Amino acid sequence: MANFQEALPKILRHEGCNLDVDGQPIQGQTGYVNNPDDPGGETNYGITRQEATDNGWTGDMHDIPFTLVCSIYKAQYWDKVMGDGISDQEIATEVFDTAVNCGTVVAVRFLQTVLNALNGKQSQRWPDLVTDGVMGNMTMFALNAALAYRPYMRLIILRAIDSLQCVLYLNLAKKNKKYKTFMSGWIGQRCGISGQEVG
Repeated sequence: MANFQEALPKILRHEGCNLDVDGQPIQGQTGYVNNPDDPGGETNYGITRQEATDNGWTGDMHDIPFTLVCSIYKAQYWDKVMGDGISDQEIATEVFDTAVNCGTVVAVRFLQTVLNALNGKQSQRWPDLVTDGVMGNMTMFALNAALAYRPYMRLIILRAIDSLQCVLYLNLAKKNKKYKTFMSGWIGQRCGISGQEVG
């Protein structure tokens, strides 16, 4: 089964946080930003000021404890997509990462949409899912059935979720030019390009 501690470094890297060899954040390289074009406002480690406040942090965002950051990511994102119940680490990490960037409901809807598209003409591989954005037992059953069905399903699911995320970002940029500030980074991450390469 997937593990939160193995998934977290990818999310932190995507949020601009550099880690040392022990997996601890490097001081001054935690991804602090306060970009006026970002609707999330002031963030550090990818955690917004609002999320920090909701979880009891009222201090300077530069100083938010890493332990609190980890607990927010686990409770607000990993647990809501039932990461511990996903049998494949990379898919669990992908759904988690999508949840952080797009919200848990959107991330699970993406997964449900992909699984519905892959379940065969007569829905004979697993039952059709309601695309409600809730990671429940039926969605978990369908995902694990898809992973057991054929080895290539794993890669298809990963690429399809990334593709849906790219389309979402492109539509955001179309609706609001402020989002163009972030497009190369956001889409680049979906294509496996690091922030340093697109920065």
